[in-house]
Amino acid sequence: MSKYFNNAVVGNSNVLGCLTDKGELIRLYYPNIDYFQNIHTFQLGIAYDNQIAWLHNAEKKEQYYDTNIVCTNLILNDTHISQRDYVLPDKNVLVRKLKFSKKVNLFLYSKLNSDVNKLVSSMVVQDALIQYCQDFYMATFSTCKIDNYQVNNSKYSLDNAYLNHVDYIGMSDDTAILYTDVEEITLYISLHQTLKDTMNEIAYLRKQDEEALYESTKKYWLDYLKNLNVKIGSEKEQAIIERSAYLFVLLSDKKTGGMIASPDVDETFSKCGRYGYCWPRDAIFIMRALSLLKMDELVNNFYTVWAAKAQLDNGLFEQRYYVSGELAPSWGVQIDETAAIILGIYHYGKCRKMEDVIVKATKALLGFIDEDYKSKPCFDLWEERRGSHLYATASIYEALSKSRKMLLKIGKAKNKELINEIEKVLPKIFAAMRNHFVKDGIFVRSIDNTRIDISLLGLVTPFDVIDINNPIIKNTVLEIEKRLKLPNGGYLRYEGDTYIGGNAWIISSLWLAMYYLKLGNRDRAKELLDWVTNHADSMNFLPEQIEREGHHTAWISSLAWSHAMYVITLNELYNM
Repeated sequence: MSKYFNNAVVGNSNVLGCLTDKGELIRLYYPNIDYFQNIHTFQLGIAYDNQIAWLHNAEKKEQYYDTNIVCTNLILNDTHISQRDYVLPDKNVLVRKLKFSKKVNLFLYSKLNSDVNKLVSSMVVQDALIQYCQDFYMATFSTCKIDNYQVNNSKYSLDNAYLNHVDYIGMSDDTAILYTDVEEITLYISLHQTLKDTMNEIAYLRKQDEEALYESTKKYWLDYLKNLNVKIGSEKEQAIIERSAYLFVLLSDKKTGGMIASPDVDETFSKCGRYGYCWPRDAIFIMRALSLLKMDELVNNFYTVWAAKAQLDNGLFEQRYYVSGELAPSWGVQIDETAAIILGIYHYGKCRKMEDVIVKATKALLGFIDEDYKSKPCFDLWEERRGSHLYATASIYEALSKSRKMLLKIGKAKNKELINEIEKVLPKIFAAMRNHFVKDGIFVRSIDNTRIDISLLGLVTPFDVIDINNPIIKNTVLEIEKRLKLPNGGYLRYEGDTYIGGNAWIISSLWLAMYYLKLGNRDRAKELLDWVTNHADSMNFLPEQIEREGHHTAWISSLAWSHAMYVITLNELYNM
């Protein structure tokens, strides 16, 4: 499994761990799910005859979820291995239980990400490996005794499994430890910001029964699911909905409601601009999905805490943020991000509570209209091109329409001037969309780029700008069907898409399904939904992309946007 893929995730809203299909821990975020990825290498192996057989080279028998607990079964040479990983709901501890079919010498090598601003050191004390830097301690330990270890220069021990513990402490970001004659072992990875708290937790956990921890964690997640609205659809559809609900919790900060798009896979920007951020635009779909699932606490926190903090003084929302609501790296203005928050608040329904955010965002949108009543130049929906785009203009129109309704509800007299201004510009923006973004009887995505784009569906869903039976939108959908459909049944984002090779996007099929549902063509919508259902992976995750000439995940195995649109589409299908 490439490290560009997270096959499974575990966590508790403070900690987020990412696993390969063979159970290797490749990412570990703490103290926030988007704050810092601490793991460079965390590998387990069986040591024998002066060599190490690594578990990541084992044959995978199966991997599956037990609520939010990941179970992995492997075969390494003649040894059968069962492993389960989970994070305790109320403690920042990852638990890994391992059982071997015979006694083994278990070798553990741990290297943390370290640089001049986060210089990692290591020590082995009280039969625990503690790796630390300023305000960060990661302790790896068990109830078993460490038989040997090496702090400094431990990478040289990997060739022959020979450990030489000259000292218990050193300025080393990697360390190796060895447990001998192991048939069953529980490894704990405890994360804290002080050494004292770390040592106290080591002592506490060594007194606990792992089976009891496992049962209480499983009960926590089963109880959580009982309070949600996930009983809908076929057995497979329901399984994806349940996995969506569990994923949304792991990708969210429960204090702020902020949600990252997906656990990152490319920290060095070699293929993409990273995914471990919170996009306001995604909120238009994700918060609707959370509301449908009855995940109301996260929705409330998102709007009242996250959105209130993330909004700039000028009323705009930037491209992306951290889950805390603080600004993250961005490369340009996307006005649909601001519009999305207005639309989200409208669906949220508590406009009086959000009056300040609404007023500031509305004024910002009004200030982003050019002399022709189009959106001023900005980046497009896909964050690739700067220009004058239909989706951006449509988002302003829809947001202002919904803002007008909310301001009237809050108080017509109080917001009279702003309401009047909205009412003056709405017909002019609508006319601008018809005058500037229609060519040869179809809608085009930009003034200077007329490629067919799945986001043109935004005019009818999630926006309500154009009547569903308008002949121009119908002609546009015919072109989408003709130009974007791939031989495997999926759809591109747009003509000539080359990102990660240009593949079928899950959201493209779901977006099209939402259009057909609004049109009243349930059968066609079900076909598209079934295609998506059949392309969920073995863990019931929905990816961002499916390979263009096949049926496997091409990029990002657990995308919140894909899962959110699936929840929305499935609910609309069965509640028509």
